[in-house]
This record gives sequence, C-alpha cells and structure tokens, in this order.
Amino acid sequence: MFADRALDEMDLPGEAKDALRNIKAIVDAQYRDRFLEMAQALHRQAAALERIQSTLSILVEHLEPSLKDKIPVAFNIAGDDEPDLATALVIADPIGAGYTLCQADIARATGLPDPGVSVLVRAFRLRSDELLAVGVRRGQGKALYNYHPRVVERLRHLVLTSSDGDVPANARSTLRRAKTILSGG
Repeated sequence: MFADRALDEMDLPGEAKDALRNIKAIVDAQYRDRFLEMAQALHRQAAALERIQSTLSILVEHLEPSLKDKIPVAFNIAGDDEPDLATALVIADPIGAGYTLCQADIARATGLPDPGVSVLVRAFRLRSDELLAVGVRRGQGKALYNYHPRVVERLRHLVLTSSDGDVPANARSTLRRAKTILSGG
C-alpha cells in the first residue's frame, strides 16, 4: 500500500516504523467499524422514516380522506443522463436495504409477461432467498414481497440454464416460453 511504501522510505528505526504501522492498523480498524455503524444507522433511520410515512398516509386516508390528494408526493431528481422531468418517487422498502422491486418491475426488467414472472418466482423459490426477496406484509390471504434488483439477473440465469425437470410440472410451459423470450428466439 502507499502508506507502507512511504513509511519504508522514511529514515526511522525499525521499532518506530512498527509502532506507526500498529497505529495505522488500529485507526483503519476503528474507521471501518465506525463506517459500518454509520451505514447501519442510516439504514435504520431510512426504515423508520418509511414506517412513519406509511403511518401518516394511513392516518390521513382514514381520518381525513379529502386531504389525501392534497398531500405532495416525493419527487425524484433527474440525473445527468435523464430528461429533466419531475417524476413521482414511489418506493416501498420497509427495511431500507434496497428491496424496491415488485413482480411487475421484474417483468419489465426481464421483458417477461407478469403472470410468467409470478409462476417462475414461485417455481424457483426466489421468495425464500433472503438476498433476493423480503416479505413486507400479509395481504388478504397472501403475503406481499419486495425484491432486490439482483433478482433480475438471478431469474434470467435460472431461466436460461434450467431444464423442464428443474421446475414443477405446472411451470414447465412458462419456463419454455420465458427461455424463448430471453434467448431472443
């Protein structure tokens, strides 16, 4: 590393260099620890803010429904490579860890039909992978899930590399159609 090279070039006794290396190692370790603590705190704060926003929305909707359309939505600021248009920002990520996609988003990202994505998500058991999906709430008779963006690439990979025998019988025709769409044929 640069600091080690610079230290070696200094005209200092070996004990002094060793002491400086030890100090640097301690500072680096403490910096890493504080950075991780800060990142975790930011995630907790984002999740808390999301829960507060959800609670406020529910309260407004039930206590004074006429105000619902008068409350401003959050807006996304356009990036350098995007058109300069204001767009409403609607993200549901209750734990603040990047799980922002719904199955319709996955369908748009892969080019697969919505019902096909639903069948394949169940067939490949993607909901049970904590790195890909998180249950956000129970709906009427069914659980609702949010997905991490990495699920798109994982689904593509599974579709392109799986055979009929890798999925339940009721998903085989969906897998074949998805394979055709994703392989461009």
